[in-house]
Amino acid sequence: MSSGSGIAHAGRTLRALELLAVEPRSAPELADGLGVHVRTARRLLKQLVCEGYVVLGGDRRRRYHPTMRIVAVAGQVVDRAQLTTLAAPHLRTLRDQLGEDCHLCVSSYLSALCLVHVSGNGPVPCRPQLRELVPCHCTATGKALLAWREGWREAVLEQPLRAFTERTITGPGWLRRELDRIRARGYAFEDREFDTEVRGVAAPVCPDGAEAVAAVGVTGPADRLLVEERAAIADAAECAASEISRGLAECSELT
Repeated sequence: MSSGSGIAHAGRTLRALELLAVEPRSAPELADGLGVHVRTARRLLKQLVCEGYVVLGGDRRRRYHPTMRIVAVAGQVVDRAQLTTLAAPHLRTLRDQLGEDCHLCVSSYLSALCLVHVSGNGPVPCRPQLRELVPCHCTATGKALLAWREGWREAVLEQPLRAFTERTITGPGWLRRELDRIRARGYAFEDREFDTEVRGVAAPVCPDGAEAVAAVGVTGPADRLLVEERAAIADAAECAASEISRGLAECSELT
């Protein structure tokens, strides 16, 4: 195998694991998702089964499921990731300043994944919880990521958008206009769009000044996190996001 074909095979394998992590798939379904012949998908799945990364389910459609080995690998990466370790102290400071739940989220396929969660003063923590996937079109951190990640945004907007509450924006055109407004003002706002009792504010983490690698979010009960206070909360979130961005840029310069 040449180095070029080896790199292509490695990339295809990682993409297959991403697709299987989103939902179990049969060999034909995986082949369709990867854009390869079904024989290629079957060979890849056979290798992943041998390595212990996937197992064949018992349903008649012969779908393959990822195993906990992937979770173990991902957990080690997250715990030691530069982004996670840099963000955690800034989120704790933000929580101490505002008293609300604070999060750091990244894009994950069609969702937003919470890498860091710091609980606020409320009796019940607000979502997203640590390692939880939440929809990106109706959460503050998700919308901040969509607004500052153009390629990913278009991939998300090509999919059907689920309504979680009566306030959820599900029309791609409406959401694009909302994301334009978010970029113009510099932060995202969530107003009972995912949870009827929760509001949230988020700011992008952009170490290169352009595309977001993550988003800093603040969520709280809707009766406490008031609409008229969102600008002040956004200022604090933007400050934390800027500090994280600066730290990531400095680390990049040193490597």
